[in-house]
Amino acid sequence: MKKFKRGLYWGRFNPPHNGHLKVIRHLLDNKCAGLVIAIGSALSSHEPRNPFTGGERLLMLKAMLEEAKIAGKCVIVQVPDVPGSYSATAHNAVLLSPKFDCVFTNRPVIADVFGQMGFAVESFPDFERLKFNATGVRKALETGKSIGKLVPPAVGKWLAENGGAKRMRMVELDQY
Repeated sequence: MKKFKRGLYWGRFNPPHNGHLKVIRHLLDNKCAGLVIAIGSALSSHEPRNPFTGGERLLMLKAMLEEAKIAGKCVIVQVPDVPGSYSATAHNAVLLSPKFDCVFTNRPVIADVFGQMGFAVESFPDFERLKFNATGVRKALETGKSIGKLVPPAVGKWLAENGGAKRMRMVELDQY
């Protein structure tokens, strides 16, 4: 029996990659029956660290989860940041999500904020974090390198069909 009915996994997913999928599968297989996937910084877009909109990230996540045949166990929500306040942003996550009983994170500040709110907090394995990370995917998109081994096929397809590499090059050039 799973320890939790529904957990919350928070990230920017900018873009979703194989590390995210490994974490989601691990949580569903070992920790919780269902999962809220909270897209953080949902209002941030068109900048090097957050090139894709919250809606675009939602579509990539949805395609990834459907391809992995786990979409029915997940709910995706978009959480806007409250500048300067992790606590207020965490409260937004609670308000925008269906009920959950555990937060899964490896970030100490997120663990602290949700722990102070009374939620159970657990970490998860990193699953080759040096290999699978959104910074590496964004850099590969920007420089024209292959992302095939970094992202699930559905995410790669979405990025190809929607100008993901073009977006990365554009936001990198737009810095001043």
